[in-house]
Amino acid sequence: MKVLYIAAECKPFAKMGGVGDVAGELPPALRAQGIDVAVALPCYGSMNPDYVTDRNAYAFDVPFGDTVEPVAVHRGDLQGVPVYFIQNATFFEGDAYARPYVYSLDLPFKDDILRFSFFSEACLALVRTLQPDIVHINDWVLGYLFGRMVQEDLPPKRVLTVHNIGYQGNIWKDRIRGWHIERVLLYDPRIGPRFDASFGRDVNALRLALELAHRVNTVSPTYAEEITRPENPAAFFEGGKGLDFVTRRLADEGRLVGILNGYTYPHQPTEKAFARKCQEKARAKAALSEAFAEPDAFLLGFVGRAVEQKFRLLTEPLMGRPVLDHILDLDHVNVAILGTGVPAYEWFIGNIATRYFSGALPYQEYLYRPRRTNYTFKIAFDGEMKQRICLGSDVFLMPSLFEPCGIIQMESMNNATPPLVRWTGGLVDTVAPHTASGGTGFGFNGGTREEVLWNLLSTVNKARDVYLNDPQTFAHLQRNAFSARYTWEDAAHRYLEDVYKPALDAA
Repeated sequence: MKVLYIAAECKPFAKMGGVGDVAGELPPALRAQGIDVAVALPCYGSMNPDYVTDRNAYAFDVPFGDTVEPVAVHRGDLQGVPVYFIQNATFFEGDAYARPYVYSLDLPFKDDILRFSFFSEACLALVRTLQPDIVHINDWVLGYLFGRMVQEDLPPKRVLTVHNIGYQGNIWKDRIRGWHIERVLLYDPRIGPRFDASFGRDVNALRLALELAHRVNTVSPTYAEEITRPENPAAFFEGGKGLDFVTRRLADEGRLVGILNGYTYPHQPTEKAFARKCQEKARAKAALSEAFAEPDAFLLGFVGRAVEQKFRLLTEPLMGRPVLDHILDLDHVNVAILGTGVPAYEWFIGNIATRYFSGALPYQEYLYRPRRTNYTFKIAFDGEMKQRICLGSDVFLMPSLFEPCGIIQMESMNNATPPLVRWTGGLVDTVAPHTASGGTGFGFNGGTREEVLWNLLSTVNKARDVYLNDPQTFAHLQRNAFSARYTWEDAAHRYLEDVYKPALDAA
């Protein structure tokens, strides 16, 4: 079985998000299952040139719109997996385009739609050259490739992994007039109706990929089920983000499955390793707690992007004040936050310690008060601080609006730090409730806005009480969390049995 695995990012070469983690970990695990797998990604100008071991393995001239773009394909290696770096100066180099994703000032996705529709065209030439049995793409950015493969009647089976259904590559039709994707894809009767968004004014690259894939998977079983349902903002439920009419059909046809991502564990969960980890935790907590008036209190840590998905529930008003404000009011609770992202959320993180808020983001009404002595924060990306919080916190806070899989909760568990999560997506599949015999953390949800917010607050209160008043149960949670294993070996086996083999058998 020969698989060409294509992504916009792949660690260690170029990484900006979770796709890069998966693309760097899964292909070597697939190779260990006996699959002849290769990876393809753009050769960004910001990449370390030492990653290239064989220059100009292939060269193509790629027609694109009114131009013909030269492409050089270099080779590298990912733990024994061949990697093909697709180089083009127009779309992957220069100050603006030298990294995986760019922010378009005038219209969301505009630049990346142009860049990755070209990348898809270049990958079409690579597919013809390598002749894989399966072409496996990730997210909306390669949806155009499936359309072109169908147009060219290329024989490889088509597999799509959806990492986040909220990112779809939507763009208004009138903004792509004269573009390659309008000329080639939109008016093809086999492709256009599947490329068209459901309300007719947009095109949608993720819908195109979903419609044309022989098999689709998400990165956790629960997320696969969630995206088949419509969103419900009144209960903070994201659902299929307008594509649930497609995903429900795929699920009914048996073409949609959920496969949980893995995690690379640095050690075996032995008693000796657990004891050593607990010693490391004590030192890390002591270092984090120097800033607090009550250093031995229950320490709740948050690390993540300061964006709506990760942070909104902490800013939502409850009785006129944000949920995080109520958490900070709890006795014997300290909170440490590390995050960067949307300016409005960064502002909130930096000001919650000194202000009473009312209203809603981005700029709420407030009153000044004395600075809190149970709160510390850093607005930055800091790998050392991230590790310290994951390790030194008593409980790791992850109140996501949605979570296709999540990796950082696995990292916190590996540090014997039970997570406190919203029961959504991959968090359901990786964290067991503290009330279960094999419990590894705490969780909350709700059927209405108020239920979700009150349950978040009460679950923090419960976690604090278990930590302070039932140390034996809490230690049991820590041991269970430390011992939990979600491996790439298991994930790769599922891809082979539940995705690749059925795809090869598909008509």
